Amino acid sequence: MATPRSLRSRSPVLLSILLAGCGDTADEGPQEPSMAVVSTISWDSKSQMKQVASTKGCDSFTPTWAPDGNLYTAVGDCRPQGVPQKIGMGFGRISGATGYGVSFTAVPTGDPANWDDTKVGAGVDALGDGAASEKVGGMLYVGGRMWHWIRNISPGGTGVRLKSSGNYNTASPDYTWASWSLPDLGYASFVQYGKGYAGGPSGYVYAVIPMRSGSTGSVSNSAYDMVPAFGLIRGSRSDLGAKGNWKYFCGSSSSPAWCSAPSAAKNILLQSGTSFKPRAGMSWNRGLGKFMLTLVSDPTPATTDDDTRFDGALTVMLSSQPWGPWETVFASDGTWPGGTSTTGCRSTGWGSGDRADIPTKYMSADGKTFYLFSSGGDCLSIARGVLP
Repeated sequence: MATPRSLRSRSPVLLSILLAGCGDTADEGPQEPSMAVVSTISWDSKSQMKQVASTKGCDSFTPTWAPDGNLYTAVGDCRPQGVPQKIGMGFGRISGATGYGVSFTAVPTGDPANWDDTKVGAGVDALGDGAASEKVGGMLYVGGRMWHWIRNISPGGTGVRLKSSGNYNTASPDYTWASWSLPDLGYASFVQYGKGYAGGPSGYVYAVIPMRSGSTGSVSNSAYDMVPAFGLIRGSRSDLGAKGNWKYFCGSSSSPAWCSAPSAAKNILLQSGTSFKPRAGMSWNRGLGKFMLTLVSDPTPATTDDDTRFDGALTVMLSSQPWGPWETVFASDGTWPGGTSTTGCRSTGWGSGDRADIPTKYMSADGKTFYLFSSGGDCLSIARGVLP
């Protein structure tokens, strides 16, 4: 396994006092300083990690914890077990009482006989490889509906648009498009809270977005271009389907603010010289009273043929607020976890994936033990991590 660069922080860090939950008060002002984190994550050995063979060849996982107790996720560019053909975008259920005990079941949406029905609006299934297919950037259950940020709305993998379902856990859920899109964004990944959004703010939801630089307004409209920075958008729970209810973070970690125009957007994280995949994962860890930000990156950006599914590096950060400041608690020096995938997942290289998430369902009560879900090795891959 790669050697961690423990606590390699790019800026001075003040972390807030541990919280038991997170609500609207998180929007109200500067953070209260507390003890800085002085530990790093210990991961299980690769022999203990799990890869789900029924997802062989799949990526673009976007897990969210629904009220029925299961995780639900998108899948991309594969033929999951039970699906009659390769799909560019699909939907599925992750079931299991423990992080290492999960299984994946593909779920057809809209017309169960049509695996390309996102274009007609009924489902979230699509055909095509890479940017030629619409795909999911983030999923979240809140307010009685399952919400998807669909990406690759425009040619070349640009633009996002909301789609939602009121019957996510039926045999074939139906979906409805929002009437608008955000062409300036290439990716939007919902910030995850507890089961059915338990513990989340009463007034808002958040999503992480990629930014091309540290400059104000440098929002990236691509789901594929590597970036050094990330920003945040916020939607009002009163009506997530209204475009005017979505705002861009335009303040600072000590003085958060929200603006309507992407030209005013500011980053919540910048690591100049790092090539991050523009697909972040962020989850609220109630036990720690911290948000966990998971990022995958290219450890050798000077080369051009790298794929983070097979040779990507991993970074995990903590903060008391979704807009930072961030403390690095794990950063691999190179490919993570490294080496070769299991035979059930084609014995490819095993990297950090096209994105990585830490689902809230499998966090321990004290928040110190958790499971990282990724598409490492082009398969649903799971690794247990522990903080001292």
